[in-house]
Amino acid sequence: MRTRSMPRVFSTTLGQILAIVACSSAATLALFIALLFYPGAPPNPPWPWQTSYRIQALVDMLSAVPDDERARLLSAAQRPTLTATLTDQPTLCIGSTLDTHDLESALRSGLGMDSRLTVRTCDGRHPAKDLQVLIPLGNRTLEIRTDRNEREPDRFTIPFFSALAFLCVGVAGLSAWAVSRVIRPLRRLSEKADAFGRDITVAPIEEEGPLEIRRAAHAFNRMQERIAKSMQSRTRMLAAISHDLRTPLTRMRLQLDAEKKEIERTKLLRDVDLMRKMVSSALAFLTSDAGAEAKEWLDLGALLETLCDDYAESGSAICYEGTNHLPYFCRPEGMQRVMTNLLENAIHYGTETLVTAHTVDRTVIVEVMDNGPGIPEDRLQDVVEPFVRLDAARSKRPGSVGLGLSIVDDIVRAHGGRLTLINRKPSGLIARVALPMAAGAARASARSSG
Repeated sequence: MRTRSMPRVFSTTLGQILAIVACSSAATLALFIALLFYPGAPPNPPWPWQTSYRIQALVDMLSAVPDDERARLLSAAQRPTLTATLTDQPTLCIGSTLDTHDLESALRSGLGMDSRLTVRTCDGRHPAKDLQVLIPLGNRTLEIRTDRNEREPDRFTIPFFSALAFLCVGVAGLSAWAVSRVIRPLRRLSEKADAFGRDITVAPIEEEGPLEIRRAAHAFNRMQERIAKSMQSRTRMLAAISHDLRTPLTRMRLQLDAEKKEIERTKLLRDVDLMRKMVSSALAFLTSDAGAEAKEWLDLGALLETLCDDYAESGSAICYEGTNHLPYFCRPEGMQRVMTNLLENAIHYGTETLVTAHTVDRTVIVEVMDNGPGIPEDRLQDVVEPFVRLDAARSKRPGSVGLGLSIVDDIVRAHGGRLTLINRKPSGLIARVALPMAAGAARASARSSG
């Protein structure tokens, strides 16, 4: 069971990061130990500094006196652990160890000698003084015999390895703790995403952890909210259409079941047209937030004036009083749907309609005003929701499933704008659409107007 769980642990982000940390710690430990064994590493105190200082002082004194006095000086400088002689042909030792390297490096640094200075070990031929130092001094060579008589701490001890082990374990432990804090919100995000696949009513997750994970959690919450809202809207749409289609279908069935030789064609066509409007309204709502339409310049003033003229020719009391030339960068079909829905609502519920459009502080303001019954103040926000229809006068419009204002609100929000409904005095309603203009679009609009 344990052998099966190990690959699974290393397949997780936590396991992989811990493996990287463990390998890095092991490589660091190996490199540190290798540096201790490397001959070029600096020597540890006190070796060979005390011996090096004695030899340097002896060389300086011998260099400062004549040749005939050097023998007397050398006899006075003899020590139990260090002997020195001047010779013409010294016997050269050939051994090399870390100690010889350390002493030679220290002497070269202190004396500034060239490569003729050597420090070697004599392989036990002088057990009391196993280190040989050869220093050129005039025409002769100063041969010094010494040993490592200075005590230094051992390089490798149990406390040393314990400290390294503690360092590696501490790094790994702290890394595990830090990684777990990073992985925890990511794991929670994964669990919520899996739960959301089974139940779309899952509560939003807490946005915590590093910046990237907080952004992912925020995006997930927004996605969850949009999907839940979309599913609820579509469920309500199906329920509303199913309910509203029953009436025309029942009338059509009654006509077909009635014992009449001739079917009233006009009534059937009216019911079919009513059903077509319901389905078209639902499809328009489903595609209102698709955002597939490309943006381009549209003259809102010309569009509103044309729509008002068309409705006026069909017998509606409607007029346009606003800027004749009002360029706006938008999705043309979506914006035309917005204006058409607002105008049809105003014409249906009122007897007179007034449309205005102008710009204020880089914002396009379009107002559609009617003299209808208005909307109760406590229901002004409700009518923008999908499938919400008021009782009284505004609930009797044939073919309506309560999606007109919802479609308008979705399209306006997609353009960064806002739809506001305001009751008029003494009666009527004002549908105000505020559409912000980008800085570049505003300049282009100003040049175009000029």
